Amino acid sequence: MILYFREANGDYLAIDTCTNHYYRSVCGKDHFEARATAIASLVSSVCTTGISREFLRTCKRVAKAKVPAKWLRAIGL
Repeated sequence: MILYFREANGDYLAIDTCTNHYYRSVCGKDHFEARATAIASLVSSVCTTGISREFLRTCKRVAKAKVPAKWLRAIGL
């Protein structure tokens, strides 16, 4: 399942909840595969990365319909 979040700086990110099992069993970390910016506020810098559950607590979950189109295109999910 893909979930969308908004960071405190206004950036959006998406996580794939199905990847948490992999990160826990292989890496021993409570992380998710995500699409997020490498450079704050630079939409064109969106990349695939690992995001911790702890970091997600600092973000606000949002509906996909609330994510601006340019962010959805950059995230690509």
